[in-house]
Amino acid sequence: MSDFVYFPLIKTRDAELRCFDNIHPEDFDNILPIYELTKSRVTSKAPDGDIYRRMERIKNIQKDRPFILDLSTDERYMNPQIQQLLSESHGFREWQYFILDLHSSLNIIPVIHIHEDNEGFSDVEEFVKIASSKKEYLAVRLPYDLSEDIDYYLSPIMKNLQDGCKLYVLLDAGYIRNIDKAKVSEQFLETCESINNAAKIKEVVMLCTSFPSSVAQEGGHDSDGSFDIYEEEIFNDVRRKFPIKYGDYVSINTEQIEMKGGTFVPRIDVASLDGNTFTYKRFRRDHGGYVKCAKQTILDTSSYTPLNTWADKEIELASQNDPTGISPAFWISVRMNYYLKTRLNLRLKPTL
Repeated sequence: MSDFVYFPLIKTRDAELRCFDNIHPEDFDNILPIYELTKSRVTSKAPDGDIYRRMERIKNIQKDRPFILDLSTDERYMNPQIQQLLSESHGFREWQYFILDLHSSLNIIPVIHIHEDNEGFSDVEEFVKIASSKKEYLAVRLPYDLSEDIDYYLSPIMKNLQDGCKLYVLLDAGYIRNIDKAKVSEQFLETCESINNAAKIKEVVMLCTSFPSSVAQEGGHDSDGSFDIYEEEIFNDVRRKFPIKYGDYVSINTEQIEMKGGTFVPRIDVASLDGNTFTYKRFRRDHGGYVKCAKQTILDTSSYTPLNTWADKEIELASQNDPTGISPAFWISVRMNYYLKTRLNLRLKPTL
């Protein structure tokens, strides 16, 4: 078993990376991040958004620590560079070169991209043979509800995995708020129990998110409220029967609704220490904005406990009329940073 207890999955956008920029170094000892590489901000010099800028940010965050690297297949975050890396030709040769040559100094655990052609999984098999001869670990990200069909996709990987290399299996359910929780747990478990070749697998990891696209609608109140989050409950249901590891989207909603300038209402969200609830404070800019949100958050001691994180410092600064940032993206970073710490604390809590 690995030393990592939490597998947070993020896209390499500014808000998510800002959160990771501000994680305590000692907390990283217990985290194996999964970065889904996206294009950078579009500029006149990089009209397609250069992925190498994102890789430089990851390098500065991770230093020599290991991380799993995937590629975004969301059209909103792709560019020609990513499309090239996803090309399956010659055993994903461009992806091989990117990982094994261009970024050989980084401690990357590459994701195996699944592609089936007329000859089966020939390009996947070639990639696995080469990458597993040079890497201690590889990873593959698959749907959580494959059940017994998972062996169809894992088999070409397992039979080409070289000695000394093991596999992280990432089972991804995406956004699960509108699905029955018991059904999600059941399908995770069915897939887990259908996995063979356990000796070649390092960990099986769950991934999902239940953070809603509209917090105020979910919470039922405009200025303050709360709503349930489901990841912890699903994880506990599955791990009672299978030794799955915990991963999530770090409180990001996968719909990724873009806020237009002037349309958002300032809001601060904090996760409960038991992992089951989010509480929010929400005030329009002409009614106090982020300053009032922060003051009300600190006053609500039943919902908010400082955990000595960067997020706590930012909430404190805002409560003193000196917020560092006043954009939704900045406060998403704050929410993520506090949430991540609560998840780590839950994973590291002694089991009774």
